[in-house]
Amino acid sequence: MRWIMRLVGVLVLLAFFAIAAFFLIPSDRIAAVVEDRFEAATGRALTIEGDVRPSLWPSLGVRTGAVTIANAEWSDRGPLLAAEDIAVSVDLGALIGGDIEVNSVEIIAPVIDLETNAEGQGNWVFEMVEAAGTAEAAPADTAEEAAAPAFSLAQATISDGRLSFRDAAGAVTELSGIEAEVSLPAFDGPADIALKATANGQPVSAEIWIAAFAPLLEGASAAEIALAVGGSSIGYSGQVGADFTRIAGKVDADLSDMPALFAAIGQPAPALPEGLGQNAIAVTGDVAYSGTQASISGATFVLDQNRLTGDLTVALDGPRPKITGQIAAGALDLSALGGGEAEAPATDGDAAAGGGWSTDPIDVSGLGAADAEIGLSATSIALGTSQLGATRIFATLDNSRLVTRIDELNAYDGQVAGQIVLNGRGGLSASADLAGSAIAIARLFSELLDFDRLIALGDMEIEVLGVGNSMNALMNSLDGQGRISLGTGELRGLDLVGMLRNLDTSFVGAGASTIFNSIGATFRIVDGVVIYDTLDVDAPLFTATGGGSVNLGGQSLDMRIVPRLLSQEDDGLSIPLRISGAWSAPRFQLDLESLARDRLDEEIEQARDELEEDLKQKAVEELGLTDQSPDPEEAIKDKVEEELKRGLRSLFD
Repeated sequence: MRWIMRLVGVLVLLAFFAIAAFFLIPSDRIAAVVEDRFEAATGRALTIEGDVRPSLWPSLGVRTGAVTIANAEWSDRGPLLAAEDIAVSVDLGALIGGDIEVNSVEIIAPVIDLETNAEGQGNWVFEMVEAAGTAEAAPADTAEEAAAPAFSLAQATISDGRLSFRDAAGAVTELSGIEAEVSLPAFDGPADIALKATANGQPVSAEIWIAAFAPLLEGASAAEIALAVGGSSIGYSGQVGADFTRIAGKVDADLSDMPALFAAIGQPAPALPEGLGQNAIAVTGDVAYSGTQASISGATFVLDQNRLTGDLTVALDGPRPKITGQIAAGALDLSALGGGEAEAPATDGDAAAGGGWSTDPIDVSGLGAADAEIGLSATSIALGTSQLGATRIFATLDNSRLVTRIDELNAYDGQVAGQIVLNGRGGLSASADLAGSAIAIARLFSELLDFDRLIALGDMEIEVLGVGNSMNALMNSLDGQGRISLGTGELRGLDLVGMLRNLDTSFVGAGASTIFNSIGATFRIVDGVVIYDTLDVDAPLFTATGGGSVNLGGQSLDMRIVPRLLSQEDDGLSIPLRISGAWSAPRFQLDLESLARDRLDEEIEQARDELEEDLKQKAVEELGLTDQSPDPEEAIKDKVEEELKRGLRSLFD
């Protein structure tokens, strides 16, 4: 803003010297004086090439040849501004009376090159000016306030202009084909600016109304701004400060044309899923900006079919922007995040026995773009096949480490609490420390593990950590521990009782099921393999114990269950059952060899008991014992001792 004011002052100075040009001063002397005065006021060199051509009719004015303004000393990108031709005309009567009334300013084919250095300083900031009446340097703001004359501008036009902005990181935004008009009828009155241009191939237009121009230079003024880029639009109404470093007002934005917006700033548009702005984005609220902080309060965010409300603040004075705030929503539809179709299962090998986890790299570089402390609440969240109920979470993002604390999560007919951590510092690690109660295990296992055979409600606790840059690496690196406790339920695809009674493993598949009263288990997780330390099953027709492992990385299992039938007709039948292979198509094998060994052991034990009984009976008969005799073993012992004593006495008689 201030450097534009100085340029206007130079143009007015050109017109003033145009009077003398007709009578006394050669045009090259006019150019030299103007160049000197501009450099004294700004510290930048102004170069006017060609003749300075004054005119008195129809208005006092002057036209130059090519004009350039030098860039900042630290820049190596050529001039700050270069124009092919500049023309200015002023009201002669007003000028003689001491007022500056500019009838018109026309700038032909200007090229403006803006940039910032590593310290954030812009090349449009003029650091050195000459204080009025002295040769001493003064701060730019002080000299500006002291020397800026009041003036009016009926009309200023820019045609065929070009502007580029390059930040310290090298990102470039360009405007070409700039056509602009500016009107300031009174110095302390309203100003109007209209602009049309093309930004990286995208049409851009802006209309700006400033309520009071002079107060804007002194600090702030009311303003209205309408900006359009492609099919997106942003409207603003409120206060703006000089150089737009202070903003406080209302914003109403429709950002649905994201490809045009990002193309305008030279960046690829993000691939937003449906529900998060794929087709429609709108924002309304009260915004504020102070240079080091931006905020929006009382905001409404529309993302496709979803509507969120809340307050957000962005601190800009740290190593990264920090976002804080609270967001609330009603029913959130994020069905597009529910995942795609599973991969076709492999045929061999535990590592790919199931569908197989994706080996595509997981990009978490976005975690380093900002820090955040944001709370989110929703009455429900739809995630594809998953439907979450009332949810309250709080997310903390600090230097690429995201911690999501679950304060309330109604899911799978139960409740979940705990926290989930994604750490993107030097790779990716993920951990979860969760507890769930009254969870519908069938839905949980089906959606998370693609296993839908277990139907029950249960409680779960799990603490797990994985490291890797893909789902495959994460699942194969998991370490942790947990427990599971299920109530009455059903294991589909397996009729365990029928299998045992018939010694036939074909009691599997559609229609087969096993009813149980409870299942309890504790487990460890080592390198992606769940190892069951205890596994106990209680059912109406049997009890069972067991153990084994489930390979989460390879999507396979190897379990050994030892059930025992409870009915009298089954006579306590117990046959170990091995379940192995891919969890999508497990194999069942009865351990008949173990059954044979058990039966043989039972028969040997029975034969030993029968032999002992026969020997006792023969001893009783030979010793002449009766049914009224004491315990046969004690009677035999007593009889033997009595016979020994009798024999010893006979030796001494």
